[in-house]
Amino acid sequence: MSSKKEKFARTGIATKGVIYLFIGGITAYAAFNSRQNITGSDGVLTYIAKQSFGQILLGLLTIGILGYVFWRLYLAFNDPEGNTDSSEKSAVKRLGYFLSAMSYAVLAYTAIEILLGSSDGGSGSSNWLSALLDQSWGVYVVYAIALALAGKGIYELYRAYSGKYKKRIQNAELDQKAQSFLTKAGKVGFTARGIVFGILAFLFAKAAYQSNAAMAGGTKKAFSFLQEQGGLVLLGIIAAGLALYGIYLLASSRYRNIPIQ
Repeated sequence: MSSKKEKFARTGIATKGVIYLFIGGITAYAAFNSRQNITGSDGVLTYIAKQSFGQILLGLLTIGILGYVFWRLYLAFNDPEGNTDSSEKSAVKRLGYFLSAMSYAVLAYTAIEILLGSSDGGSGSSNWLSALLDQSWGVYVVYAIALALAGKGIYELYRAYSGKYKKRIQNAELDQKAQSFLTKAGKVGFTARGIVFGILAFLFAKAAYQSNAAMAGGTKKAFSFLQEQGGLVLLGIIAAGLALYGIYLLASSRYRNIPIQ
């Protein structure tokens, strides 16, 4: 029988899938219809809050985001999956889990601010980045962030083409067509993620080089860059890939092994 902690973690993974499905779906729809509705995670939260029963939905999503934060912190401070990695590789993974937890904790905080009416969903990334670049050592930190994002992008592409992601759904009780669709969705989704992280790495490096915080940002900034450099069709393809990643996560939340005591 699943524990409450495991259910909370699964809810968190599913919530992340919902967010990616909204981000990718809304942006892809806008791109293929020649509209300008590019959005990121913060924008999705604002969009949801404005719908009928939006406050209730956003409240449920906030709980789900906290579930994902819990899962990433659990991975960061424990080794529930029994990895046999070297101590150095394990440390890098744990750091990645912790940073992922912190980024979604910020998203949960933003959602709470929207619920309380004290935020319009603006990410504020340029504010903290600007404050960082004002420090004498800040530019080096931003370069380090760019390097970490580049590493994440490469890792996402590796996951896509090594097939490592498949184990999350291999034991799923699905028919062959559904299994095949999810496998393809995962590959396209991780590829799209790799591209987006690569763009974010470039934007952060550019922000550090020019000491201009406005150059960098989150997913919305990456989408804007894609639109400017590749046009709406390319933007739509990448956004659709992220929506497929969301579908893969929803399936993964149901079928993957979550070894929580």
